[in-house]
Amino acid sequence: MKPARVATAHGTLVGAEEWPGLLAELAHIVTEAARNGLVLGTSKEIARRSLWLKGDHLPGSARWRYSLRRALGIPVPREREARNLIWLRERLFRAPRPLASAVLLRGGVVRYQLLVLAPLPVHRSLSDAWRAASADERSRWSAELAREVARLHSLHFVHRDLHLRNVVIGRDPFSTDERELWLLDAWHAPFARPGRGVAYDLGCLLLDAIALFEPQELGAWLRDYARERAAQGSPVELASLLPQAARHRSALVARRNAREGAAVGLDWDWRPFVER
Repeated sequence: MKPARVATAHGTLVGAEEWPGLLAELAHIVTEAARNGLVLGTSKEIARRSLWLKGDHLPGSARWRYSLRRALGIPVPREREARNLIWLRERLFRAPRPLASAVLLRGGVVRYQLLVLAPLPVHRSLSDAWRAASADERSRWSAELAREVARLHSLHFVHRDLHLRNVVIGRDPFSTDERELWLLDAWHAPFARPGRGVAYDLGCLLLDAIALFEPQELGAWLRDYARERAAQGSPVELASLLPQAARHRSALVARRNAREGAAVGLDWDWRPFVER
């Protein structure tokens, strides 16, 4: 993507774009959203091209914190997500293609942030698809998920929001790639030192997988993940990794219970999933 600046009556849109004029075409949408405090998560057609817009303002202290960090060269979340998606796609992970990212600046303060993506093919969340899938489909998706997450972690990339809701299933009709899973919402992701943060990713996956997967399916997924990590040259021991993942899952469950008024049990017994 090439750098771009677009002057508007409400500030300057500063970012990068896949083709010249894209951010200029979107400037009125961004300024309107910024003025009204709107969150964007919608498809638009610009210059006969379908786009997915993801944008939000930074309320309260977050605005000043991110503005200061950006002045020091640290990207805001939507900019970071664009960079992470580019990194993933360069390494042949299936992830949305960024077409532009930008911030609306006024007085040196970030008033709005925007990410523009190429739409994904027709897709469903892994959770929804899993419930209605055949045993063969579930086995295929489980093996692919284990392989891709293991490859991600072997490259020291920790997603930090690797919940099942951020994994979707969809075949690209214009590609010979037979993989079906796509990774979404990678804006949290920092690059980790070897072994750092991996257990948190597994805790995110286990948050819902424990209820969704049959025990034998979950066991197969964990064994496949460990086997793929070894094949990638970064082996892990489930006996030490799973207790950490279980603690992270418990914390995530507690936060969800508090937020939603639910009463899901915090504990998960990881011991049956470790080979003796």
